[in-house]
Amino acid sequence: MKIKTLALAVAAASALSATPVTAANSDNELQINLGLRTFYMNRDFDAGIPDTIAGGQAFRLEVLSPYWNDMIGVDVSAVHVAKLVGDKTLNSSDVLTPEGDGYTKLEQAYLKLRPIEQAELKIGRMILMTPLLNDITSRISAPSTQGAYAEATLGSGKLYAIYSDRASMNNSEKFEKYRAKGQTYDIKSLGATYAFDNGLSTQLQYAVADDYQEQWYLNANYSTQLAGQDLMLDVTHMRGEADGNLYANPDYDSHLTGLTGRLSTGNWAYTLAYQAIGGSDGYDQQWGGADNTQFFTWGAVQLLDFNAKDEQSLQVRVDYDVPSVPGLHLMARHTESWDIDYLGEDDGERRETNFDAKYTLQSGAAKGLDLRLRVAHANGDDAVVPRINDVRLIAEYNTNLL
Repeated sequence: MKIKTLALAVAAASALSATPVTAANSDNELQINLGLRTFYMNRDFDAGIPDTIAGGQAFRLEVLSPYWNDMIGVDVSAVHVAKLVGDKTLNSSDVLTPEGDGYTKLEQAYLKLRPIEQAELKIGRMILMTPLLNDITSRISAPSTQGAYAEATLGSGKLYAIYSDRASMNNSEKFEKYRAKGQTYDIKSLGATYAFDNGLSTQLQYAVADDYQEQWYLNANYSTQLAGQDLMLDVTHMRGEADGNLYANPDYDSHLTGLTGRLSTGNWAYTLAYQAIGGSDGYDQQWGGADNTQFFTWGAVQLLDFNAKDEQSLQVRVDYDVPSVPGLHLMARHTESWDIDYLGEDDGERRETNFDAKYTLQSGAAKGLDLRLRVAHANGDDAVVPRINDVRLIAEYNTNLL
């Protein structure tokens, strides 16, 4: 990066910001939250692909109402993104609009109903966070989903249902219908979670877009003690297939299996994750149109998801909380893949290395301010992935105005 660009990045990262995720209104009181998020990206490509440089400052205002008469309420959030640096590029950063501009969007606006204490219904535009339909914030603002979400809590379990007819990308003001081959469709989903007393938790979800595709998600996560240390074991299986002729490949059929182990001892955590793709195609977790759903898997890292046809991958990850600097967390990981089936060849390979440093201020006027550096390098066979260097600087801050 040029010195001038680097100086701008550092200045942007030092500004206040906030994670755009709706806070829980557990006290059933009116809440007004202000969130600020600064995001800078410098993505350098090889093989003659134009580089991407973009930065913006997001201002997010969120109003969470109480439940009037313990039954009905309204939540609203809006975000304005001001451009700091960047222009229209051939490779959109998703930080600014495709034209390289800032934007303003009504991120959430939904009616919430609580007919009984254990059940809730939301209708409108919202940020969803389920494995098969989600709005993960990977850039400066969150994508959004329009529709209805209902959930019921039954002891240690939860049932939920989703209906959606529109979605908004994370860098767009528009909510657009799901669309493929000139036709529109909607998405329906059912899911359930259950946590056992022995440390085992499970989640099952099914989702379908008629005439487009359907997906299943199954996860089991087990936490226990091993020789006085914390051990986590995680198994994930996903399956997707075409549901009709609207999907590009009517014969699409793929599945993903992930096996992960994580050992935590003191300030250290060590993770080993294996992922394999089977079936006749690479795994596609998105629903078409303006959907921005991302993987709920350990194999999905900063740049790559390691979801190509027949791809197998192994990830080694180390996390460290620095005891001499409270609030500083470091992470390093490397993911290596092989056996990619690409254009008839079945020995393709690619890899990604990541470094992440996050510091949260522990005291003072800016207590809670998060400063984060994310660095990624990906490469592999030229036909599979070009060399990519990706640097992100992020600053986040939330405050309650009441």
